[in-house]
Amino acid sequence: MTNTYIKNGRVILKDRIVDGATVTISDGKIAAIDRKTAPKKGAFVIDAKGCFVSPGFIDCHIHGEPEKIFFNEARHGTTAFLIAESCAPLSYIYKRAESIKEFIRTHPFGPNVLGLRLEGPYISKARSGAQDAACIRKPDVKELSDIIKRCSPVLKLMTIAPELNGAKPLIKLLRKHKIIASIGHSDAAYESAVEGVDAGISHSTHTFNAMSPVDRRDPGVAGAVLLDDRVTAEVILDLIHVHRALFGLLLKLKKRDKVIVVTDSLVSEPPEETTAMGGAYRFKDGRLAGSSLTMIDALKNAIKSANLSLQEALNTITLNPAKLLGVEESKGSIVVGKDADIVVFSKEFDVKMTMIRGRIAFVKGKICAG
Repeated sequence: MTNTYIKNGRVILKDRIVDGATVTISDGKIAAIDRKTAPKKGAFVIDAKGCFVSPGFIDCHIHGEPEKIFFNEARHGTTAFLIAESCAPLSYIYKRAESIKEFIRTHPFGPNVLGLRLEGPYISKARSGAQDAACIRKPDVKELSDIIKRCSPVLKLMTIAPELNGAKPLIKLLRKHKIIASIGHSDAAYESAVEGVDAGISHSTHTFNAMSPVDRRDPGVAGAVLLDDRVTAEVILDLIHVHRALFGLLLKLKKRDKVIVVTDSLVSEPPEETTAMGGAYRFKDGRLAGSSLTMIDALKNAIKSANLSLQEALNTITLNPAKLLGVEESKGSIVVGKDADIVVFSKEFDVKMTMIRGRIAFVKGKICAG
């Protein structure tokens, strides 16, 4: 196979930025990163023209059909994602799981769909947020076993409220099957939240949203997430769902590798009863239903709202989610041997090109030269 070369870029590595480097891509993988390689005559060359060459962005929480997500989000730097499914009848969930399996098997970008995450059905009606309360169910071990069986192997994460009667055996069952148990849509008191973590919860769904907040007498779910190093915290950083000061607090209290920025975007599947207003989707009564955030804007917000360096902010949408999902050996950073999931963007955060497994998924302007 003919190699592809990305030259004249500011290549963002895990520990430094290499100016003027060339990234060589062969058979969908990163084959070399250096300043010495000269593209062979007749090779396909991409001139980055001094732009940043970054690992592809990984969105751990986004809604929609896979093909629509790739079409909408590749232009904003997203190269891999975990598809979120809201509370719905189980028959619908099973159909979605099957369609995702089929996409992964048959589409060229299929392997970059990293799986399915379920928001419920075992969550709190008091903190249901935009979830369909009619589809919320009481914890049932046998039923969850059926869900795991029907959705295997794509089910990777499930949001659960640990305060529900019978929730702890479900958390342990998820852990047994190596499915991430995530606290969210939960009205738990602090002690109950910690007990859920003790049972196996290791992640937090859209931290600060749809969970009991920090109160002077009860730190709630939010307090438990902030204080427990066993929990990775995802946050919707559109600066609408969460105040920038709370993002700053999260960064001060959590280890940097335990913070993940997500979009929770509904752009690829907006509910009929919602309207895009002011950067988010809202119901008629003004309640938030979800975000229209893009990953490149999330990166920009992380830098500007918390004074993070480019590399620190980038980790929250690349390496950290890769580690959460167990794909850090192939994704999340520009390293020889990893998948060629690459984004080229300017210092103004304008995405010029997105590459998925060595294939160009989006290009803007005249950045490519054959």
